[in-house]
Amino acid sequence: MSEQTTGAQFRLGVGASEDWRMAVDGCLLQLMPLGEAANVGFVYVSDRMAERLPQILKRLSEATGISDMVGACGYSIAAGDTEYCDEPVVACLVGAVPEGSAKLFRRPSERPQGWLGVVHADPQVPALPELIEDFAEACGAYLVGGLIAARGPRPQWAGSLTEGGMSGIVFSQAQPVLTALTQGCSQLGDTHTVTAADGNIILQLDGQPAYNVLRDSFSVQSLQDLRKLSNGLMVGLPVSGADRPDYLVRNIIGIDPQAGGIAIGAMVEEGDQLFFCRRDTDSAAADMDRMLADLKRRCGDRMPRGALWFSCMARCQDQFVQDPSELARIQTVFPDLPLVGMYCGGEIAQSRLYGYTGVLALFL
Repeated sequence: MSEQTTGAQFRLGVGASEDWRMAVDGCLLQLMPLGEAANVGFVYVSDRMAERLPQILKRLSEATGISDMVGACGYSIAAGDTEYCDEPVVACLVGAVPEGSAKLFRRPSERPQGWLGVVHADPQVPALPELIEDFAEACGAYLVGGLIAARGPRPQWAGSLTEGGMSGIVFSQAQPVLTALTQGCSQLGDTHTVTAADGNIILQLDGQPAYNVLRDSFSVQSLQDLRKLSNGLMVGLPVSGADRPDYLVRNIIGIDPQAGGIAIGAMVEEGDQLFFCRRDTDSAAADMDRMLADLKRRCGDRMPRGALWFSCMARCQDQFVQDPSELARIQTVFPDLPLVGMYCGGEIAQSRLYGYTGVLALFL
C-alpha cells in the first residue's frame, strides 16, 4: 500500500426533506464549491426516495461535474456522526482520487481490474456468496460493501441506473485505502466438527446429534427454551487463512429434535468446523473499539480524508442503541471524518458475505 495521501479532504453533504429536490439542494449547499480535482462520489438515499434515485443522482452529477458516482438506497443511512433511520434523506460524499484510478461497474459480468472494490448488491441475487467470491477473484480486488436493506424497490447507481444485481466502483492501488471489519457476536462453548451433514442440514457434531450439542451450548433443556432464544440462535463458521481470528455468522433456520438435526443458512460438509454464537452488546462494543484502535495505529501520522461505513441493521437496532453509537465511536477516534454509508442486510468484506458485522473503509 502506498504511504502517500492523494489530496484534499472529502466533503460530505446531507439533505433531509420529504421533497427530493430540497434534499438534494441541502446536500449541494454543503458540498459546493468543490475543488477542481473532485472526481468521485458516493450517494445513499432513504428507501422512501428509492424511485427518485435516478433524478437525485443526475442532479448531483450535473451540479458537481462528477460522472463517477455510485449509490444505493436503504432503510437506514449513515452520514457523519448521525444515523438516519426511516427518514427521507440524501447523503453524498465526494472527493478526489488519482486520475484513472476508479472504474465503475454496473453488473457482476463487468470485472474491472483493481485492488479495492466498493460493492452494492441486491439480496435476492441467486447464489450471492459465490458470486461475490468469484467477482473478487476475477477483479483481483478486496471488496467492501453490503446488501441493500430496503422496503420496496432496491435501485442502484453506477454512472447510470441498474437493478437486481451487483454494482459499484473498483479502485487501483494508486488510491490508498485502509479497511477493517468488526464482529457483533460472541462464541459460546467449543468449536465443533461436522461429522454428518446433508446440504445445509447438520445431522451430527463431534459424533453426537447436532440438536443435543446446540441445546447444551445454550444451556437449555428443551425446544421450547430454544425458541425463546430464536433471535439469538446462530452459528459461526471459522475462516481459515485469515490474518486474525475471523468467522462468518449464519442463522439457524430450522431445528428437528426427533432427527437430531439443525438447518443453517449455509451449505456444510463433513469435516467443516463451526461454533454456536449469539449477538452480544458488550463484545460488539469491545471489538469495534479494537478495530478502530488498530486502524488508528495503521494510519500512523496520516489522516483519513473520507470514509465509507457498512453495518448490519441488527447492530444499530439492537446493539448500539445507547451512547456511544457506532458512528460516535468512529468520530471519537477520527474527529470530523467525512463519512457516508448504509445499514445492510449482509456486509461484504474481502470476498465474503458476513452478517452482524461492521465494515469501515478509510480513504487516505
